[in-house]
Amino acid sequence: MRIRSRVWTLLAAPALLLAACGDGDGTQATPPPQPAKVTVTASAAGRQVTFDMPAQLQPGATQLELVNKTKEPAELQIVQLDGGHTLAEFYPVIESEAPKPIPTWLHAFGGVGETSPGETRSVVVDLTAGKYAWFSGTAPEQEGAQPQYTRGGQGSLEVTGDPSGAQLPATPAQITAKELGPTNYQFEASGFKAGTNQVTFTNSGAELHHVVMAKLNQGATLDQVIEFFSTEKGPPPVDFDASEVTAVLDRGGRQVETVDLQSGSYALMCFLTDRAGSPPHAIKARMLQEVRVA
Repeated sequence: MRIRSRVWTLLAAPALLLAACGDGDGTQATPPPQPAKVTVTASAAGRQVTFDMPAQLQPGATQLELVNKTKEPAELQIVQLDGGHTLAEFYPVIESEAPKPIPTWLHAFGGVGETSPGETRSVVVDLTAGKYAWFSGTAPEQEGAQPQYTRGGQGSLEVTGDPSGAQLPATPAQITAKELGPTNYQFEASGFKAGTNQVTFTNSGAELHHVVMAKLNQGATLDQVIEFFSTEKGPPPVDFDASEVTAVLDRGGRQVETVDLQSGSYALMCFLTDRAGSPPHAIKARMLQEVRVA
């Protein structure tokens, strides 16, 4: 489900214009509330990790902020499990070196992507009422290191109560995952700038997708990126220290990421497999795109 690599604006201008113009009867429309902010701190005691994730959230858009106080990468992936299935049944899929089918009873709802040690990362998710699970699948780079979900980095979450009415904020930057054919998966991306970006990530395909945004080394090409990840030989053509990795979204999913980007060219890549099992999408369906950040 991942590779081991390494505020908010006001509501959209149309909403602000609507509020300014009123409802047409002389009254002022009330804009939706802003997303509530929930801060989750990842900490460690020896090998064990702890995430102070609340047991409940209110339905609607919520800003999740992950503060990583451990000495290894951390993430916060949110999923739903059908029919009494458990995370323990799913973990062999992401532990396998070879691509394995992703169970149809698991549904990915985004969350906070890979967050480096000592850093803080924020996203806005929009969850409906229901029961969810969460986990952190990251692990230290040492040989044989165990993922965090084996050391305390997992839990359950219930989204309950009256909907907050908060909505995902509109953003200038967009990334949409698309599937145009069995071997033609693409990203459609626009609106990036150097510095801090709010990005709406949308999965309009039928498969699970995430986004790895990695800065291309000077002169590197997408063909070299494909060659490197296909063979795992030679120096990498991307700078993983200047990269961002989102959480995974299922079909129809949307969330808002906040990412810091440098000037230059970035490769957008997806390393997930198809539900039925396949090579990673970047290899199987050339799901990678170069974007220029200025």
